[in-house]
Amino acid sequence: MLRFILTLVIFLVGCGYKPVNFDKNKLNICVEKVFINSPEPTVLDILNRDVRDAVLAHGEHLDCSYKKNVILNLSLKSISFYPIGYSESQRANVYKIYMNLNLKIKDKEGNTLLNKDIVETTQYVGAGLRADIERRYAIENLGKLIQVRIFSLLNELK
Repeated sequence: MLRFILTLVIFLVGCGYKPVNFDKNKLNICVEKVFINSPEPTVLDILNRDVRDAVLAHGEHLDCSYKKNVILNLSLKSISFYPIGYSESQRANVYKIYMNLNLKIKDKEGNTLLNKDIVETTQYVGAGLRADIERRYAIENLGKLIQVRIFSLLNELK
């Protein structure tokens, strides 16, 4: 009986809680700069939000402290708005937007890990009666496409 209790105690001591660190493979990404050379404040807001959402959705950490090991820069090369359809009240209700971006990812020593150009086009159809709301929706739709593209490009880092 004493052997059984001793064996049971040794077995239970060996089955203790061992913490597992799942953050070993995660990157600390610093979104240093989203540069736009356009007077569109909505583009800056949408790109900032969607770039950060892509990093978080990929499972990485947003961190610009000394622990960062990857620096992400996004710059807008060009953006073009084309109204391609008009409503009965002669307001643009179909917009086509073309956006050309450059995504540059560097490590903390300054070596370029990834340098890609992202080109996306989208369009949005609206009622044409609500001023530039259709245009904003088209920019948001384009931001979601860019978010998916950045998410897939982050897979190339691993």
